[in-house]
Amino acid sequence: MSEKKDFEINKDGQTLDIDQAKNMTVGEAVRKDSELKAGITDQDSVLDKYIKQHREEVASKKFETKLSELETLDTASLDKFIQKQRQELAKAGLIKKESSANETLYNEETSSVKTEEVPVPDTLGTADTDFPKETLYDKIDYPEGQTFGTVSRGQANSRKKKKVIPILLAILFLALVVFLGVNFASQSNSPKAREEVAKQVAEQEKENEQAKKAKANAKAFNSELKAFYSDDKQTKLKNDHFDKLTDLEKILSKLKKTAYYDNAKEKFDLLSKQIVAIKAVNGKFATEVIKDGEKIAATVKSGVHFDDLQADILKTGNASLDSMLQSAISDGRKQLSDKEKSEKEAAAKAAEEKQAAESAAANQASAATSSPLAGQSPANPGVALSQYAGLQRDLSRVPYNNVAIADSGNPAWLINPGVLERIIATSQARGYFTGSNYIIEPVNIINGNGYYNMFKTDGTYLFSINGKTGYFVGNAKGNADALDY
Repeated sequence: MSEKKDFEINKDGQTLDIDQAKNMTVGEAVRKDSELKAGITDQDSVLDKYIKQHREEVASKKFETKLSELETLDTASLDKFIQKQRQELAKAGLIKKESSANETLYNEETSSVKTEEVPVPDTLGTADTDFPKETLYDKIDYPEGQTFGTVSRGQANSRKKKKVIPILLAILFLALVVFLGVNFASQSNSPKAREEVAKQVAEQEKENEQAKKAKANAKAFNSELKAFYSDDKQTKLKNDHFDKLTDLEKILSKLKKTAYYDNAKEKFDLLSKQIVAIKAVNGKFATEVIKDGEKIAATVKSGVHFDDLQADILKTGNASLDSMLQSAISDGRKQLSDKEKSEKEAAAKAAEEKQAAESAAANQASAATSSPLAGQSPANPGVALSQYAGLQRDLSRVPYNNVAIADSGNPAWLINPGVLERIIATSQARGYFTGSNYIIEPVNIINGNGYYNMFKTDGTYLFSINGKTGYFVGNAKGNADALDY
């Protein structure tokens, strides 16, 4: 016996062997098998295939349709037929002409009453028999008080009519049944019936097509939705898919008025709420703090506030994401607090340093100008050049001479009375400095005149001064530019 067997599905002479089945999916093989069992051939139209596969359904629909048509059936032709038969019977003397009301009443009564036949002999005693009359009559047992007489012809005719009427009514009933049957059969094959079946087939095909389309759209929606997440549990969102939310919404709109819509809409709303929350929190940082379902280090933006984030926005329905968002907000607030504290400390320190520098400069300037105010040379005119750090000595119009500076007893260093006061007043009027916020320093002795340089307390060079004449010259345009030696 060969191990290789042909597997066949046989129905009405049609078979599906294993060679055909190998090239089909399971669904195609099952569908082909059902078609073969229904007697469907390749030459059948779509309507024929549907009728063969749904014989009971089509038959029930057809019967319901015909019953409704039967209710409105015109029986005028049948009434005429019955009336004609009655007229012929009346002419033959089998029935009497009565009013329509009596006929109706009589028909109803006779239809419910069974008629028994009682054989009555036409004559008694005239038949040739081998038995004597006395013996025949003697053997008949009559009920007590009952007598028999001669039956008249009128009574016999009446009894014949009673026998014929039920038969005629039965014939009329059979005619009615035949008439209705023929009418029903003709109506079953009418174009209207075929049109009704075709309509039902078209509606069924339309419903099947719509169901198939809805199923495909639902599959596409779930596939696109899954692409938004980086994990199978769909809790971690991919940030680079946020802009594709509108595409998913378009697919969702195709599922309206289908059984898949409510479930898909719920998933879409959950996804949308999560994206809104992540964008709101990430917007508070210079870089994304929530990325692909993970919290990463990020610097908070300057001047932002987290109090404007509404509580309902941060409740996404995803517990792990909600916890992550709250953690990111806490980190952001801590960064803002630390930054504010650091800025305050830096500002306080800068203010202290500035105040200390101004005080030191004021003290130095006061010490430098105490003697010249009395017509003497500045205090310690021979001070080392390194005493004041940060002065713009390289911008001096008069060159420095350390030998002359070291000769502190030279009378050339004496500043004539009123010269320094006038120069200070002019500088204050021009806005070079305020109060005593300046530094004055000896530079050189040229032609018996002592020259000094004046600076701001921050070290900015202003000009060079002739202590004898009060002439001063700097680098600014619009004022004196030439030296006096």
